[in-house]
Amino acid sequence: MMFYTEEQIKRANERSISEYFRSAGYNCKQIRSETHIAGFGGFYVKDTVVPNQFYVHSQQTGGIGLVSCLMKVLDMPFKEAVQTALDGEQGRGDGKTGHTSTPRYVQTKNVPNPEPKPEFEMPEKGADNRKAYSYLTKTRYINPEVVNAFIRAGVLFQDTKGNAVFLHRENGKLCGAEIHGTGGKSYTVGNSKYSDFSDRKVIPTEPYIAELLDRKLKNADVKFAGYVYEKNANIVADCKDCGFISNAISEISESNIDREAIESEVHSKLKNYKGVAPGTTESYFSYDKGNPQKAFVFESSIDLMSFMSLHLDVTDCKFVAMAGLKPNVVEKLLEKNMPVTLCVDNDTAGEKFAGRFGSQVKVFTECRHYGVKDFNELLTARKTVPFKGKVNAVKSWANNAIQRMNENQIRVAEVAR
Repeated sequence: MMFYTEEQIKRANERSISEYFRSAGYNCKQIRSETHIAGFGGFYVKDTVVPNQFYVHSQQTGGIGLVSCLMKVLDMPFKEAVQTALDGEQGRGDGKTGHTSTPRYVQTKNVPNPEPKPEFEMPEKGADNRKAYSYLTKTRYINPEVVNAFIRAGVLFQDTKGNAVFLHRENGKLCGAEIHGTGGKSYTVGNSKYSDFSDRKVIPTEPYIAELLDRKLKNADVKFAGYVYEKNANIVADCKDCGFISNAISEISESNIDREAIESEVHSKLKNYKGVAPGTTESYFSYDKGNPQKAFVFESSIDLMSFMSLHLDVTDCKFVAMAGLKPNVVEKLLEKNMPVTLCVDNDTAGEKFAGRFGSQVKVFTECRHYGVKDFNELLTARKTVPFKGKVNAVKSWANNAIQRMNENQIRVAEVAR
């Protein structure tokens, strides 16, 4: 029986995770010392300090090494993960049988043991749902009827931080939650967390300065954290370090830099917060409309609600959101003999995900047809009118009003004669 040697396994595990996913066609973005791999719901890889350390927030799982990553993130068996990491290289041993045909999964001492599932921590409910309701209907343009239906069904609420929380249930028991921020786009900078500071002070500044400060002091001895928003930013530090931080900010503001280029980079990093509650692993969000005879599967609950808003007539189906791309969710539905239609993002990761199921599923291609990334982008495009269009509409209304006034004046003059 063919097997992989310890040297081969070590070499496979040490191959760069970022390099592998980039070469495989996934959308990878470098964010300081980390690489963000899109399409998995918060998939980050550390490229320094502890190389090849990864974590996927949507699955609440992580580890070190490409082999471990392929097994946990892409659900590959151990042997397939090693072979993939080595670009198809075969095992060097032939075991006792001398047979070199493709074997089944081969256990070795290097295979990680299954990790115990963490306990789900329920987000604390807020006093009302006003902020989440306003965000979903006014910012995301989701039909109010859809939002109210979810709230009445007990699968959507607002937590104490103002986030929209979508609950996961399995066999009637709460087991996870998908969380969407409602406070606008933002991202963090710095080398510490807010909770690390006991005698803290907040220093307000501009987004581009916060970005440059992060580059300048990321590896410095001084501790700081920062929160960058669309129009402002806040830097947090211990009081004893505030003078040093303020001087660094002044130096940056007075330096000769390409501010437009920095602001463009800041804009590209700004994202709405999206994550899952602690303890959320293989569960998923679902909402039944009518008597479900089929399933529509999405990457996020926002896309799911957007689809429902676009297609209010679709009924007798189960709407499912994976909080990322989770093969196990689709597999569970197929095991129940439920016809599945994938409504994943129109990107490389979504295309690869759909491809792995082949003819077992259908793929909804509306986003591809209209050249948009996802269903919320499509819904927003249909609900909003470009500014130029609004101006032209006002001009047209004004011209028609003036024409009617002129016609009335002509009729009055004719009557007078």
